[in-house]
Amino acid sequence: MLCLCFSTVVQAKEILTIAVASSLYPAMQKQVANFEKHHHVTVRLISGSTGRLYNQIIQGAPFDLFVAADQERPALLVSQGKAVSQYDLGRGYLGIMAGNRIIADSGDLIGPAIRHIAIANPDVAPFGSVTREVLQKQGLWSSLKHKFVYAQNAMQATMMVKEGLVDAGFVPVMSSHESMATIHYQGVILTKKASALLWIQTFGSEQNL
Repeated sequence: MLCLCFSTVVQAKEILTIAVASSLYPAMQKQVANFEKHHHVTVRLISGSTGRLYNQIIQGAPFDLFVAADQERPALLVSQGKAVSQYDLGRGYLGIMAGNRIIADSGDLIGPAIRHIAIANPDVAPFGSVTREVLQKQGLWSSLKHKFVYAQNAMQATMMVKEGLVDAGFVPVMSSHESMATIHYQGVILTKKASALLWIQTFGSEQNL
């Protein structure tokens, strides 16, 4: 008896693992479905503060891309030979939120009505370090720091405000006219996967922060 045997080879999707600053995570989530629809790639997003993700990369975490909320840590990875060229991926904005409203003047936080203020940890989160820089320039850091409740990252600070765990917080806001400072996002490629550069090019061209 003649037996004709056929084998079907299914090419597995490439997995692209992206470490992304938490403040940019919601925007990148929106891009994943569209990217996966048009490319034979599965994207995994790992979010956290820029500083913590950077430390994980230094310790050998298997990320293919790193999208940071500052320019310093991508530059360090390039100088250390752990990444290739830096790519500008847009801007974010730091503002002050109390409940569901945006506060324009950080001096409004001094009064007794505001008892607790969420701030991303300045040692690991760019939104926190930029907040500290701005308040120091305004001469308000010392006046407000006893009210601070430190969050791991900017999105956790936002959650604390929205859930009423604090009276106000220094958080990402939508537009420059609501902001007290601008955050520059940059990405670096950590592997030789072609899909990593493709993601950078696609995200950079579509993203409007």
